[in-house]
Amino acid sequence: MKPTHTRNNGRQQATTSKFLSLVLRHQPALIGLTLDDAGWTPVDELLAKLADAGHALSREALDEIVRSSDKQRFAFSDDGHRIRANQGHSVPVDLGLPPLEPPAVLLHGTTRRFLASILEQGLAKRARHHVHLSESALTATAVGARRGESVLLKVDAARMHADGHVFYRSANGVWLTDAVPPAYLSPLVTLYRPTGPKELALVEASGFKRWPARLPDQPIFYPVTNEAYAIEIARDWNVKASGRGYVTRFEVEQSFMDRYPVQQVGSKHHTEWWVPADELEELNDHIVGTIQILHRFDGVSS
Repeated sequence: MKPTHTRNNGRQQATTSKFLSLVLRHQPALIGLTLDDAGWTPVDELLAKLADAGHALSREALDEIVRSSDKQRFAFSDDGHRIRANQGHSVPVDLGLPPLEPPAVLLHGTTRRFLASILEQGLAKRARHHVHLSESALTATAVGARRGESVLLKVDAARMHADGHVFYRSANGVWLTDAVPPAYLSPLVTLYRPTGPKELALVEASGFKRWPARLPDQPIFYPVTNEAYAIEIARDWNVKASGRGYVTRFEVEQSFMDRYPVQQVGSKHHTEWWVPADELEELNDHIVGTIQILHRFDGVSS
């Protein structure tokens, strides 16, 4: 168990990081701060204004927030004398980012209650300067989960770029564009697969892109619908069978997975899909991104 003071420090740092996001992205006037045209402000001025507003912060603490921010929200200038948010502004700034060719596929995380309207109207930047997109399914999922059940959307960035849409990449790796029309969007389903070391080695050999063909005595491929169920199988079955168990996660286009009804095989969360072995290659062709390892179990740690 982590010491109480460590947990408290973590909560305090998260709260301070959110307040910094507020004043460096949206409301600098809240503490009397001024941003230049590119979003920069002097560090000394920021610290002084924070103190005046009752949010005193040392330079060392600010350095730690910038260094440890999970999404690298902030950046110092090369000389360390200025600071700005890397993206996400609703106040007028020009980050000076050059247009870039994006990866073929990008991801956007949203909340399920917004899914229908997004698929009808597309993604709009609203109060922000750009729509934010990610290369990472885990990052996009975390963004979508902030306000409810997360849903992932695939963005056909290659086709968008070919059609003349402009993309930028922020200093912390977030891809930015003005809007994503619905024609370039498709919803994804997240699948979890508990597995052992032999199967995982074959997945690794594919570049974490494909699942290996089933053996003659394996007529069905069984991905499961939730992480908790996958953990139970990897920890309680794969470890016993082969000394080690892994929980993996991957995304598949919903239009493909709709052909397979979800099967409940025990308790309420014991739900899975049954994919016939001769259809596994087709499923592999519809995987978006890579197969990611979430947990490892060997009977001692994960």
